[in-house]
Amino acid sequence: MTMRTRLNFQFNADEPAFDPVAIAASLRPLLMAHGNEAEQKGRIPDPVFNALRQTGLLRMMAPRRAGGFACTLLTHMQTVAELAKGCAGSAWAFGLLSGCTGTAAGMAPEATQILFKSGEELFCSVASLTGTATPVEGGYIVSGQWGYGSGCMHADWTINGVKVLDTSGQVVDTGFAIIPLTNTDKVVINNTWHVLGVKGSGSNTIVADGVFVPKPLMMLRSQTPSQAVLLTIPGLEDRERVPQEPLFPLGVLSPTLGAATALLELVTESMKTKSVVGWHYQTQASSQVLVYQLGEAAMEIDSAWLHIRRAASCMDEVAPTRVLTGFEKARIQADCGYAMQQLRRAGERLMDIAGPSGFADGNPLVRFWRDVNFASRHNALNSRLSLELYGRGLLGQPSNLMLLADIKP
Repeated sequence: MTMRTRLNFQFNADEPAFDPVAIAASLRPLLMAHGNEAEQKGRIPDPVFNALRQTGLLRMMAPRRAGGFACTLLTHMQTVAELAKGCAGSAWAFGLLSGCTGTAAGMAPEATQILFKSGEELFCSVASLTGTATPVEGGYIVSGQWGYGSGCMHADWTINGVKVLDTSGQVVDTGFAIIPLTNTDKVVINNTWHVLGVKGSGSNTIVADGVFVPKPLMMLRSQTPSQAVLLTIPGLEDRERVPQEPLFPLGVLSPTLGAATALLELVTESMKTKSVVGWHYQTQASSQVLVYQLGEAAMEIDSAWLHIRRAASCMDEVAPTRVLTGFEKARIQADCGYAMQQLRRAGERLMDIAGPSGFADGNPLVRFWRDVNFASRHNALNSRLSLELYGRGLLGQPSNLMLLADIKP
């Protein structure tokens, strides 16, 4: 199966190695320059989006057999974090678009032949089961309303959660319907993303009213293979053999890692010259209290990365070789929740150092601070509930996470 694309994704010894993290770092000034525009327009600005496409970053998670780069989960997270050092909202949208497009590119030929016409198509997703799918001849009629459709302003298709109904209206299954966002009058995007942070993600509400979804584009949960089965299917690549439950929290954490790091870098540089008004210090760097606070914030960000590296390595290195236990999945969730707690603490500490001027309109510090504070409230990254989940696993108690029923070692 080959996914057609206008971009050059040939793999041979004559080509330089594809380094998405380095590419993302090179794009940081561009994202920083358009950060305010991303917030104002609620989407990735055109110059940034064009650069993401032209550099090949949007295909970094597509399987090699489909013409992609098949990057690891950790590489994806590092790439998103680098982009977020310039604009967390744009990075958030990119993370969803590149990840979901990679998933779609690896689907069976009967699906990809419908989905990929030019090879440039992009996908977003909303997992919430806030839509319904009713079977008809050849497929399903799907209706629903899905909030927080990150990346939908740039996507051609969306992979959304649905409850599958029988002819009497009873729920008989759940799953994901792949719904067109373009060339249809049955789907609209409502501009509802008016929030404090990550504004450039364009996480608006997607509304479908009786759109037809052919059978190859319906992924029923009852027919979704378990990780144990995925490990036995020939031809799948490593990323396609991992369990689905831990993917989402890992995916949405990355922009906050980048935003917190940007805060750290900006405050560190400012401390070298910024005065401490009313106190006997020539610069902030002369105060050991402020220097201590800086070191503590840096260590909290380092701690977040250490936990995320542990979680990502479990997915990248262990999951392709064996079935992960429920407890390992719970620990990944806890790693994500604890990392987010550390990032929020670091952000508060760094803004304490920055002082009132850090909150001035136009200061990039306040944009990154808003991004960290807003993103850290995401339910998938709730620190306390995630740590409760980990404690429950340690005690052999039932799971408190709906997506993860078994948390036994």
